Amino acid sequence: MKFLLGFIALLMATMAIAKADYHVKHQQKNTLKAQQAPYVLLISIDGFRWDYIDKYQPPFLSQWVKDSARLEALRPSFPTKTFPNHLSIVTGSYPQRHGILANRFYAPDIKKHYSLAKPEAVLNPDFYLVNPLWVLAEQQGMRSSSYFWPGSEAPISGHTPTYYQHYDHHTPHQQRIDTVLQWYKLPADRRPHLTTMYFHDVDTAGHDFGQDSTQLRQALARVDDSLKQLTERLAKLPIEVNVVIVSDHGMAQRKPADFEQLPNWLEEQYYIKGNGPIVHIYDTKGASNSLRETTTLLNQNAKHYQCYRYQDIPTKFNASNSNRIGDIACLADKDWAIGMTSHSPVGDHGWSQFNTTDMNGIFYAKGPAFKKNVIRPITENVNIMPLLAKILGLTISHEIDGNAEVLAPLLIKR
Repeated sequence: MKFLLGFIALLMATMAIAKADYHVKHQQKNTLKAQQAPYVLLISIDGFRWDYIDKYQPPFLSQWVKDSARLEALRPSFPTKTFPNHLSIVTGSYPQRHGILANRFYAPDIKKHYSLAKPEAVLNPDFYLVNPLWVLAEQQGMRSSSYFWPGSEAPISGHTPTYYQHYDHHTPHQQRIDTVLQWYKLPADRRPHLTTMYFHDVDTAGHDFGQDSTQLRQALARVDDSLKQLTERLAKLPIEVNVVIVSDHGMAQRKPADFEQLPNWLEEQYYIKGNGPIVHIYDTKGASNSLRETTTLLNQNAKHYQCYRYQDIPTKFNASNSNRIGDIACLADKDWAIGMTSHSPVGDHGWSQFNTTDMNGIFYAKGPAFKKNVIRPITENVNIMPLLAKILGLTISHEIDGNAEVLAPLLIKR
């Protein structure tokens, strides 16, 4: 009878996988070692600034974080954009190492254009230069899953998560929650031990309506309600899940009038990418001036920005080793936008993370691996991946920029 019940449960789980609205890369099982590993659910709330929890006091999250392990703030990598920082969080590497230098950029090394809006680029593994955490998991016999995360759809080093979704901006929260819970109800040999989730609402409202808007408060409320439902349903499972909530960057208010146009001659000689806090300039048209001469000319007339040859970008940004950021990169002053044409969202991000707290994000964690009621100082987001690898028992065999020991004080020693 016990065997029969077990067979029926396995059959039902297999049928659920077959009927699922997500992608199943393979039917491989967790190794016996992987089955003994903890469970980690990594949740990103895009654009959730470090001070929103106090400023807006979302009812569920405000209570949930009180006895959590958390940081005073999470410092993003430069540039403080969505795709670069999501990759930094899961690779433990600065953008200059993992290769995603902006949401939209040109990669001179492979002569290809990247854009978050172009599936053929997002799915191309050539752009991704460091293995994310789910690739390590898959390589080491551990099943993983992703209900959205930049890069999770691409076969990086030949691997996607076992279960994953192609990004759809309009997917309801309920569908995301239900699917993640479905994954956690799979048999132990097929159940993912690493799962990622992503919510865009707060970032979208911050861009479109600003920091003090009703729309931002409503977006926070939607995400807060979803987190409440998710954690309550997780608590009813027969397994314990470590829930880690992060954001990729913060958000700053700006005025549409705070825009400085780059000189028209620039576009005639160079390929220009970007419009806002940072502009990427690529020497693909055979410009008559040298890059040094062009940089000097730009800076002579600049009022609210500074341009650098990529190798001269200040060391603190960890961005001077790759010209994917541009042969020349122009960085706008805080709250200013630059470009060839005006770009005027109400809120934005992408500025230096060192001259404002507005770019800072969040790190909150709860679960059997984490201490309670512990707060650590602001820390770089490249330290998250090695911390999660340590919890999961995964080996990092390649060079990264983060260090698990930085966040180790958040963990219960076992």
